[in-house]
Amino acid sequence: MKYKQKHRVNSFENESLCNFVYLNMLKTLSYINITLALIYYVSYLINSNSFAALGILVIVTYNGFMIRNIERELKFGWLHYGLGVLSLVFAGILITWTVNIVLSSLDHNYFSNSWLYIAISVLFIICILWQLVLAWLIR
Repeated sequence: MKYKQKHRVNSFENESLCNFVYLNMLKTLSYINITLALIYYVSYLINSNSFAALGILVIVTYNGFMIRNIERELKFGWLHYGLGVLSLVFAGILITWTVNIVLSSLDHNYFSNSWLYIAISVLFIICILWQLVLAWLIR
C-alpha cells in the first residue's frame, strides 16, 4: 500500500516537473517569436502590404498573451485559441512566401541575397509551429 502511495506522489512530481519545463519552454519560445517577428518586420516588411503587418501583429499579440498567462498562471481562453489559429494561418502564408523565394532563387540561380531571408523565415516558421504544438499539449 505504501508503494502505491509513494508511486502516485512521484508520478505527480514528474507531471508537475514536465508542466514546469513545458511552460518555461513556451515562455522562451514566446520571447523568441516576438524577437523574430520584429526582426522580420524591420528587415523585410516595412514597406509591405497590410496582410503581412497584420500577421506580425497577430504573432506579437498571441505571444504577449502567452507570456502574460504563463506568468499569472491563467488558463487559455477562446481568444488564445483564435489567435493561435490566426498564427497558424500566418505560418502557412510565410511557408508559401518562403517556398516562392526558394523556387525563384533556384530558377534564376541567385541565392546570394536570399539566404538570410530564407534562414530567418524558416526559423520563424519552426518557432511558431513548435510553440503552437507545445501550447496544444499543455492545454
